[in-house]
Amino acid sequence: MSYILIEDIPVNHEFMKKHINFVLNEKNTYDSFFEEFQRYFLRSVLSTKPFENFLLILDGKELEHKELKYLKNNLSRIFKNQQHFKGIVGEQLFAFYYHKMVDDLLWAHGPKGRSSAEPGIDFITFTGNKDTKETIKITVWETKTTENSVTTRASQIYDFFSENGSFEENIDSEITAIHQLFDNAEDSGLTEVVRDLYNIVINRDERLCIGASGITPLNNSTDNTFKKFAECFLGELSKEQRLVKFLFIDLLNTVLDDLRENIWNKLQAM
Repeated sequence: MSYILIEDIPVNHEFMKKHINFVLNEKNTYDSFFEEFQRYFLRSVLSTKPFENFLLILDGKELEHKELKYLKNNLSRIFKNQQHFKGIVGEQLFAFYYHKMVDDLLWAHGPKGRSSAEPGIDFITFTGNKDTKETIKITVWETKTTENSVTTRASQIYDFFSENGSFEENIDSEITAIHQLFDNAEDSGLTEVVRDLYNIVINRDERLCIGASGITPLNNSTDNTFKKFAECFLGELSKEQRLVKFLFIDLLNTVLDDLRENIWNKLQAM
């Protein structure tokens, strides 16, 4: 996708860093992105039938009262709080990048389709060769979205991955959910890794990675941005097992406004 530019950034700290820039300054580029992302966003936060019903609305068709009411009540969890809405959109933008641009993405768990303020793991990615379990990396991502510098949210990411943080408090329920999703999966390197998730996590296996992602319109990262992330799981993980990705999107507020107008305000007017 020509509007997503990815750059590896060398740093003097024990983590790997990438910058992901969404360049959407041209109207046609923005319109094309927004149409695709809006559809991706709705597909991620709705089950199949409500998603199909909203596509009917976009095509100018009317729904039965009960189906319209269901959609409004369902989507209110996303749109009723602006801060939570911003967090959900940021997480979905990061997932959108992963699904569109990361060639060796095998499978992803999350983001949550509900308020980003609720506890839990934001996003888990499985990358590598699905038939060779030794190549498969599992990255547990903590994602923060802000209209300001990403440094304003850094301490929350450090806290999450701290010794007494939320990582181990929440990871077991995610392992359970992932196991259930793979109950009937065909045998492969990926399914072997999924079955062994607990041991990979508890032993800080070399296939386990932790990720810090920041979504912001402000591209002002320096070498020292998120530098304390190198202290997370200190002595347990290598530099290559700590990943930092900043997603810079100048038009973040435009995306937020357009999603609210095209989805929530459209529903409220019906």
